[in-house]
Amino acid sequence: MDPGHLIAVNVTLLYLIFGPLVLCAIYVLFDALSKPRDSEDQRLDAASDRKDPALWTEEDIDAHMRRM
Repeated sequence: MDPGHLIAVNVTLLYLIFGPLVLCAIYVLFDALSKPRDSEDQRLDAASDRKDPALWTEEDIDAHMRRM
């Protein structure tokens, strides 16, 4: 094979190997950027959400429905 064909094969292999990895990294970056920043209120709400929903009282359900 001449050098031109070897270069074309190598570039194609690089795109086939690293293309999906780069796309996955871009998707992960966009996903991380789309998440809202944690504020103090969200942290407090998250602390109350750690309670098992099967054990929620009527007040817990009402508080959850008001947040939605």
